[in-house]
Amino acid sequence: MDVVLEKKKAFQAKHVILIACLTALALIVWLFMQPTAAVRVDAADIWVGQVHQGDMEQTVSGFGSLKSKTTRLLTSYSNATVDEILLRPGAIVTPDSIILRLFDPEIDQAVKDAERTLTQSKNQFLQLEINQKRELLSQESALEVLRSSLESAELEVNAQSQLIEQGIVSNIDYQRSLLLQRQLTRRLEIEQKRVTQLAGLHEANLAIAQSNIKAQKEALALVTQTQQRLVVKAGIAGVMQSLSVELGQSVAPGQQLAQVGSMSQLYALINIPQSNMQSVNLNQNVEIDTRSGVIEGHVSRIEPLVTNGSVQVEVTLDGALTDNARPELNIAGKIFIGTLRDVLYVQKPINTKPDSEGVLFRISDTGKEAFATQLQYGAETKNTIQIVSGASVNQRFILSDMSRWKEHAALSITQ
Repeated sequence: MDVVLEKKKAFQAKHVILIACLTALALIVWLFMQPTAAVRVDAADIWVGQVHQGDMEQTVSGFGSLKSKTTRLLTSYSNATVDEILLRPGAIVTPDSIILRLFDPEIDQAVKDAERTLTQSKNQFLQLEINQKRELLSQESALEVLRSSLESAELEVNAQSQLIEQGIVSNIDYQRSLLLQRQLTRRLEIEQKRVTQLAGLHEANLAIAQSNIKAQKEALALVTQTQQRLVVKAGIAGVMQSLSVELGQSVAPGQQLAQVGSMSQLYALINIPQSNMQSVNLNQNVEIDTRSGVIEGHVSRIEPLVTNGSVQVEVTLDGALTDNARPELNIAGKIFIGTLRDVLYVQKPINTKPDSEGVLFRISDTGKEAFATQLQYGAETKNTIQIVSGASVNQRFILSDMSRWKEHAALSITQ
């Protein structure tokens, strides 16, 4: 009896194992035959977007910076050494703000030499003026003596003309008196001309001396101006954009020291990818994002050259500046290139290009399944893309990257 029971139990155990294996095999085959259960996706791991219908604003985006319309480049006017730096880039400046000080001993000596030369020229002018006055007084004194002699000769002639008829004065004495009168008259005329010419000569010499003084003043003003420029000032109100020298550095004439830009007159310069430039035109509206607000503007200039795959677009700012607007501030620009009327569009899926075809998983009405759907795309904006065919309004699609499931026609969405 014990042997029979053991055989029966062994048979029953083998039968149970066989049934379990067949059941497991059937379950595996059943799961394999279920397409909706082949791939399960957690709803929390996917990004879903809904198809909308309406007007779609087309934009082109790029990045750049704000620039100052009014800039001032500060350069050195002589061979000098950077003696002191008072302001650094980013500092707010007024026209009289001192950015740095330079030192040039030759300029200091040139100023002293010019001052000394000017003083000498002024002293020479004073000495010349004194000498001329002395000379003119001497000539006028001689002229007065000559006038007195002429008057005396005239009296002598008049007296003798009355006595000659009476025979008191001889004719020869009378003729001598007349000759003396004529000589004195001619000498007086000559001396008067000499005095007149001397006055003109004095005036010319004084003019030359004044010209020398003026030239020395201009020379002094020039070296003084150069000396004053050793104290480098901003010159305009704005912000200091750059500093090109260091403390103790030697600089040459014309070398750049710093650059200052106005903060009130700004424009934007944004870089647009060359592939997006075919739709960008002058006067198109632009929004400039400064991260503290948006400034309205319009396209005013398009750079004809392509640099590193991008084209620079200049934007004139029409709206009020934001609080943080300043030269060299990094900004984002959005150019409005047109509007598509009454079209289907959806948020831009991952790895999607305009005017192309693609496959997205459309979510069923129950939200538990998603089916691979072929779509035709049209134009795009920064965040959306047009759907030309393959979808209808209010349908929902998985927009996240589903490339690893591209071989599957359906997905099961779990909550």
